[in-house]
Formats: sequence, structure tokens, C-alpha cells
Amino acid sequence: MAEAQTPGDSYLTLDEPMNNITTSLGQTAELHCKVSGNPPPTIRWFKNDAPVVQEPRRISFRATNYGSRLRIRNLDTTDTGYFQCVATNGKKVVSTTGVLFVKFGPPPTASPGSS
Repeated sequence: MAEAQTPGDSYLTLDEPMNNITTSLGQTAELHCKVSGNPPPTIRWFKNDAPVVQEPRRISFRATNYGSRLRIRNLDTTDTGYFQCVATNGKKVVSTTGVLFVKFGPPPTASPGSS
């Protein structure tokens, strides 16, 4: 029996798959989790299957009108990995995964007096 969807029905949809990103050391990457649902979903971020831990002024995620955004500043090669967002609203779970690849760029310029 097919379910008819009325405005009061609960739903959860992945609106767009996550993009893969290739960038360089020291840059900023933004990963977007585009989901919609009723009731509004709770979104969690994972890197290589472990929960993403926010770091002040470097790694942050926040709710957006389209779902959630994960921002990583001052990228290091250790930030390379599989990133997954998992959205759940108590009725359903959806997820999407993207790859962040941080490559060595030109070496940073040494400032005078540094060794």
C-alpha cells in the first residue's frame, strides 16, 4: 500500500549529496549537508566513522536553513578523510559522505627569526 504524503506527515530527505573537495594546506574547506525533514532533523558529523570534534577557531559546524555546514580552517594533511553527515528525525535516518583531500601546497614562507 503506497503512502500518500500530506503536509502533516513526517519525512526526511537528502536534498543533495555531499561534494568531494580537494584543497591545499592552510586553506578553509566547507562541507554541506543538505537535508530537509519533518520533524526537523538532528545532524551529526563524522570523520572516518568517528564523531567530528569542534576546535575553537578551526573546526566548527552549525545548523543552516538547508541542513548543516562543517567548516575546517587552516587545513592540515591530517584533515584528509571521509566525512559523513547523518541526519535523523526520530522516524528515519539519511546520510551522505564526501572526501576531503588536503594536498601539500607551496611551503609556507619562513618569517625572520623562526627556525
